[in-house]
Amino acid sequence: MKPNWQYLLLALAMALFCWYLVTGREKVDTWMPMRVEMTGLPEDLYIKNGMVGAVDVLVRGPRGVARKIDESQLVYNLNLGKIVPGKNIVLFESRNVPMPKVYEVVEIRPTRLELDVERRAVKTVPVKVMLRTQPPEGYAMSAAQAVPDTVRVSGPATKLDKITEIRTQPVVLPQPPPIRFDDRVPLDVPEDVDVSPPAVQVVMGFAARESEVTLRAPLTIRRPKGREVEVTPQAVTLRVKGPAAIVGDKDFPGLVEAALELQPDIEPGKYEASYRVKMPQGCELIEAKPDKVSLTVK
Repeated sequence: MKPNWQYLLLALAMALFCWYLVTGREKVDTWMPMRVEMTGLPEDLYIKNGMVGAVDVLVRGPRGVARKIDESQLVYNLNLGKIVPGKNIVLFESRNVPMPKVYEVVEIRPTRLELDVERRAVKTVPVKVMLRTQPPEGYAMSAAQAVPDTVRVSGPATKLDKITEIRTQPVVLPQPPPIRFDDRVPLDVPEDVDVSPPAVQVVMGFAARESEVTLRAPLTIRRPKGREVEVTPQAVTLRVKGPAAIVGDKDFPGLVEAALELQPDIEPGKYEASYRVKMPQGCELIEAKPDKVSLTVK
């Protein structure tokens, strides 16, 4: 006798339906992490400690459906509108867990928070510019200025009572320093304190310190062809002013030259002539003794 395929198909459909009913109604427990977001925190209060960023929630639901929950979308909104300064106990309640009705919230860990709350204060304090390195020797620095020179700080009132200024992060000066330094520098902010703005513009100027030196320089002569020249004196005394870093260098005297140039057609005889002093850029001749020398041309 041939089997009736219609009855076989019906039996298979009923078996699949029964299997779905059994497995679909089977309940499973699943632990899921859930982010915690604060809402309603009064602006004049500050949570010193006790806050957590996430909780673990044990949910119970159908096996097949539990796997479809997107954990990244789970957020517990913690309403802190009723907290006051001091110790506060805040409970996590299952009715505030955003889950479809097909699920049952079994447990939340931790079950509560113990928040230490302080009153938040705001005040304005001056900015102090800090240097990691000092200007190099031979340079003078103008007073460093912060723009703006005051900032607004906010935080726990007990901590703000001790703050009289906010310092910048240590500034590293370039070598050699520029004529004008202008850069944005972040502030060194204490823990649990907010500052506005978080960075300031630091401006300062640099100038090379000047120094004077007196030295003896030999007189060099460019002799015309076919002439002999005798000069008195053969060295002159020079007083030179310039940047201390240049003038104070041990090789500086070798960079200063007193030069006498004669006309190619100068006639034999005795003369008094002025000489020219060559020196590094930025230096200035203050005095030359003698200012003229005696020449005998043969």
